[in-house]
Amino acid sequence: MTATNAGGATATPSKRPLCPATTAFTTALDHLDGYRVFVGPDGDSAVEPFRIDAKQVPMLKTGKVLKLLMLPKPGEHVPEIVVGPADVELPFHAAPYKEMFVLLGGSFTFKTAKESHAMTPGSVLLFDDVGAKVGHGGHIGPCGYVSLSVAPAQ
Repeated sequence: MTATNAGGATATPSKRPLCPATTAFTTALDHLDGYRVFVGPDGDSAVEPFRIDAKQVPMLKTGKVLKLLMLPKPGEHVPEIVVGPADVELPFHAAPYKEMFVLLGGSFTFKTAKESHAMTPGSVLLFDDVGAKVGHGGHIGPCGYVSLSVAPAQ
């Protein structure tokens, strides 16, 4: 379908998908759910789930509560905000260093040789599979993603 504007020019609508609200980060977090990716007994990447519960901190005089999700402090690697383009397949690789990946918006499905898990905003991955034989990869969803990557304190 094309549209004609007041100057007579035609425009073709964008083919980008309409991204659902579930791909946006929410502030209503009581916890973060995630997966730790590590080198298993067979020398390849393995996965285990984990959860980080928010610490409830009352704010003085306001009666409001602040929720703290205790992320590791950065080590030698600087925290990064990463913007991933839509519909990209990431090849398998071992983590170059230990890293925490927090999906802020969009969607991402990470994969190992044995399993895959779909992530939504607020999901966390702990990449601890440095030296894995095959490693991990994944697929960035149709709306792309925005993430925070932090190297945990050693």
